[in-house]
Amino acid sequence: MNVERALVSARGIYKHYGGIRALADVSLDIGSAEIHALVGENGAGKSTLVKIMTGAEKQDAGQVMVDGREAQLTPEKARELGIGAVYQEPSLIPAMTVLENVFLGWEQRFGLGLLDHRRMRREAAAALDNIGARIHLETEVATLSVADRQLVEIARALVQQARVLIFDEPSAVLSGVELERIFNVIKELRSHGLGILYISHRLAEIFELADRATVLKDGRVVASRPVNELTMEDLIHLMVGREIGARHLRPEAARDRIVLEVDKLALGQDREPISFELHAGEVLGLAGLVGSGRTRLANALGGIRPARAGVVFRNGRPVRLKRPSDAMRAGIVVIPEDRKREGLILGHSVRENLALASLKELSTIGMVSAKAERRLASEAVKVFAVRPPAIDVATGTLSGGNQQKVVLGKWLVRKPSAEVVVLDEPTRGVDVGAKYEIYNLIDALVARGSGVVLISSELPEVIAMSDRVLVMSAGNIVGELKRGELSEERILRLAVLGREHELAASEGGGDAA
Repeated sequence: MNVERALVSARGIYKHYGGIRALADVSLDIGSAEIHALVGENGAGKSTLVKIMTGAEKQDAGQVMVDGREAQLTPEKARELGIGAVYQEPSLIPAMTVLENVFLGWEQRFGLGLLDHRRMRREAAAALDNIGARIHLETEVATLSVADRQLVEIARALVQQARVLIFDEPSAVLSGVELERIFNVIKELRSHGLGILYISHRLAEIFELADRATVLKDGRVVASRPVNELTMEDLIHLMVGREIGARHLRPEAARDRIVLEVDKLALGQDREPISFELHAGEVLGLAGLVGSGRTRLANALGGIRPARAGVVFRNGRPVRLKRPSDAMRAGIVVIPEDRKREGLILGHSVRENLALASLKELSTIGMVSAKAERRLASEAVKVFAVRPPAIDVATGTLSGGNQQKVVLGKWLVRKPSAEVVVLDEPTRGVDVGAKYEIYNLIDALVARGSGVVLISSELPEVIAMSDRVLVMSAGNIVGELKRGELSEERILRLAVLGREHELAASEGGGDAA
């Protein structure tokens, strides 16, 4: 594409953070009525490029061009020039209304400085209507679903007259109907002439949505081609620079020793108690729609949010799980879904985060051994391939996938090793190469005799990794499928019919439990 035809262009962008190179000679064009995918492994430089194009960061060298002219961008200048962004985690203020969020920092006023409420309501309603969002303007954002919050972010960009919208991992927190809804909105925006830059680790989405794909690796552009000239294998090879072969099917677990038994665990009022067993060397998948209770179950096993009733047995002995320390002592590790709020202290270094779960083992008479802490962190960074391999940088400066590796490493380097590992969405926001590394890690866990509970919204992942799958709906287990019975259709049927049964029972006045 010629720069004259591009709405926004990056030209020869360089960016370093200290001695670490983030971008080197990166060029990219976003055209009118185009969905341009930006893909690459975690740490490839995608987020840095987005920050530069939205004015949040300043490049060391190179230019950002808007309508063919160089622009000196700040966040305010980027918005003024029509560049907007929708992030994986919406940047709305939960306690404010939809209307207040849409016009935050962009308030419309009369000549005397008074707010023009009528105009703002009219423009916000029109923007929401244009993207098919049936959301009341006075609704408090805290009450909205993640998908609706993203629609509010899109509406905010539209009232600011955005001509280019950057979507940074919008599907990482969405699935099913909500994800399809966002896809339809993106396609509709393209049809109205907007330029879209779309970032995702879910490569199937690239082939569904995008017209062109640019691949970043180690801060450099390795390819930029029309999507119809690429295959999935081409894209993976360009991203990781190596072949990722098919995984060998792990031998089915012997199931000769129970490491965890859950007996009549009550997660909420008017819900059937949950019972199941987990065996040594087994991956037990937990599948279900958003809100099915999977994370609530994980939190109960980790002592994060104790169950109302029921008993959990470890190796045949009952254990009390009233707080996370109880779970740790019982050899149960829960790796949470929300790594930024529940898994990491972003302002602390990689070294400090990796050592958090092992402070007792690293200490003598209450003093942490700096030498032992650095040794543990250095080994973990190497084992988990954290990039950059620097233990003293702030964890918040890492890409999302590398932050996830730190979360995993924090718990899995802990001694003694946990015999029960609960992984809640372990590959969310993680690129294909890092996913493969995490799958190999799960294989290593079960090979050493651990039992793994795998919670994932990606059904192909659940099917590929699990020996058995429990399907949850409305806080209940509604079915169990063995390895030979697994299919996306069967899992979804159980998840949907289970939920419909609950709704029908509650509407009919019967027992919904």
